Amino acid sequence: MTKRIVVVDDHELVRIGLRALLSDGGLELVGEASSGSEGHGLIQSLQPDLALIDVRLPDMSGIQLCKSVRETNTSTRLAILTSAMDKHVIYACLQTGVQGYLLKDMPGEELLRSICHILDGKSVLDPKVTEYALHWIESRKEGEPHKDVLDLRDLEILRLMAQGRTNQEIGKHMYLSENTVKSIVNEIYRRLGVRSRVEAVMEAHQRGLL
Repeated sequence: MTKRIVVVDDHELVRIGLRALLSDGGLELVGEASSGSEGHGLIQSLQPDLALIDVRLPDMSGIQLCKSVRETNTSTRLAILTSAMDKHVIYACLQTGVQGYLLKDMPGEELLRSICHILDGKSVLDPKVTEYALHWIESRKEGEPHKDVLDLRDLEILRLMAQGRTNQEIGKHMYLSENTVKSIVNEIYRRLGVRSRVEAVMEAHQRGLL
């Protein structure tokens, strides 16, 4: 049976290139989306074997999309296809349980081979991000989060900060004390290398975290 794939990327040229690549490889592209919300709807309705998702999307990050899909869909395999090499992005994607992290500068044959491996049940990382992934895996084995990256709770707080929520409002939403939220926000500043909420949100958008 031909494997069915959905592509979520806001760049038309990327989608056109993937359409040709997948067709040459005998794979069926059953849906294309240019935004996260559109992609979520396609994945939920079509239930493809694999969704290839960019990190930077106009309405939400690929990280948020993967997390949202995984909450309701465990059959579709998820792979990030991006140009982002930021360690915060890589760790956040791995936390969502994606089966692949591929870079857009991969040669076509290598990309197609990686996609086929993911469809066969394997997990595939671009060699350029392997070192970051190994650090993340080791930190999980040791039972301690990596001290220099953001976790999914940090990303949720960043998302609420981007909505203009106060520490008190964030605390109520996440069942945390206001002081705990303040401490986490300060730690987010440190990890992103910023000094204010505005800078944190801008930096997160620039990195593709939001």
